[in-house]
Amino acid sequence: MANQLGVPKDQVTSWTPYPGGAPANVATGIARLGVANAIFLGALGNDEFGQRFLHLLQERSVHTHHVQILPDYPTRDVLVTRSLDGDRTFAGFGKTTTDNYADAHADASKLPIDLLQTSTDALVTGTLGLAYPGSKEVHLKAVETAQKGGKCVIIIDVNWRPVFWTIPHDQARSIILQYIHHYADIVKVTDEEAEWLWGMSPSDALSHPEKVLGKLSPHAKGVLVSAGEKGSSYAFKSASAEGGGEILSGVCPVMNVKVVDTTGAGDSYLSGFTFYMLMCGGVDALVGAGTGEAGEKLRHAVQFATACGAATCKKAGAIDAQPTLHEVEELLAAANVLVAREQ
Repeated sequence: MANQLGVPKDQVTSWTPYPGGAPANVATGIARLGVANAIFLGALGNDEFGQRFLHLLQERSVHTHHVQILPDYPTRDVLVTRSLDGDRTFAGFGKTTTDNYADAHADASKLPIDLLQTSTDALVTGTLGLAYPGSKEVHLKAVETAQKGGKCVIIIDVNWRPVFWTIPHDQARSIILQYIHHYADIVKVTDEEAEWLWGMSPSDALSHPEKVLGKLSPHAKGVLVSAGEKGSSYAFKSASAEGGGEILSGVCPVMNVKVVDTTGAGDSYLSGFTFYMLMCGGVDALVGAGTGEAGEKLRHAVQFATACGAATCKKAGAIDAQPTLHEVEELLAAANVLVAREQ
């Protein structure tokens, strides 16, 4: 990460390495909140960055026994610049071209099939891996396997980062849309990503998340729309929605914190929502049959997620800045937001 704020990459004079990456951020985030069996599936190089990253995951109580170590490729390093107010931009890569890092060459044959099909409650995946043939095959096999098991909630965070892709953006958009359509139970998308994917205005996507939900396949259960300092919104189908039941939706404002760095805030938000959902017993238990209580549970889940994202903005880095459960509850209490967690 750039140590100098408000300057482009070619004017940065020094960088500080912070471990991170969306899937790992979510895994460490939910583990830090208290999920005992968070597992990271991915590929790292057999280098200093890879070893340090592996050790960090283990220190954060994330299971790493299915991590692939590829000695022929480096662990990915991403150059991140920051504006004067802490917003970050992914400005490129430090070691090699985007398609020559270890994560791009993960091997689908090494996925834990039985774990994905029978023992996984939630599978969280981004879309960056779809940019490379090897990791695309891993993504597709993982979600197809989890889907066949019938019990796993598949959560897809769009996480559009043009710098990772080597094909025209229209082609990337088509690949991402197809992935979401076939596999997503829950989609997390920013207001700007909603504009890019479906042609909606960012303000409409945030104010009317049910319209975003309407763009998804019939089997999708819900959508989270994040919009930085403008807050976030949500729309989920109640258990009876297929028979004309209720769509549970709402808008949640941001929490007032001093922003140091926004890197990883969206991942921490998703960690918080996933944690709360699991504590409630899954997405169906979270949304119920459209009763007032179910609507309150869902609203609490998004408020809890918002506090997780806000807490992460108070420190630099993605994983280093992630909050504990106690820190999140303190932040909610300070904001006079009462969130009762299911035990």
